Amino acid sequence: MKQKFAPYLKDVLPSIFSMATLNPEMGISGMDHLANLSDIIAEIKPATKDGEEKQLNVVTDEIEEKDVAIQMLSVFIDELGFAFAPYVEAASKIILNLTQY
Repeated sequence: MKQKFAPYLKDVLPSIFSMATLNPEMGISGMDHLANLSDIIAEIKPATKDGEEKQLNVVTDEIEEKDVAIQMLSVFIDELGFAFAPYVEAASKIILNLTQY
């Protein structure tokens, strides 16, 4: 079904690109506004045990949607090969921006 799916990319990819470019915002109870994720992480101090910091993971629905979209892009690129060529520029911009996320 690889090449048979190619005509549907123009209908499917805009929503996947939109999901992949989500910029999650979070808030801490009592704050007046939402903040960037990096600001929230700076405010949260992980518990320490014996002087060793624990790893901190923040998961939101937006982050999960972003992750699913990136995985879907990866599958489309791998499976469709040349049929994905018209969308390479848009996908590469999104993927390059993720390296700074």
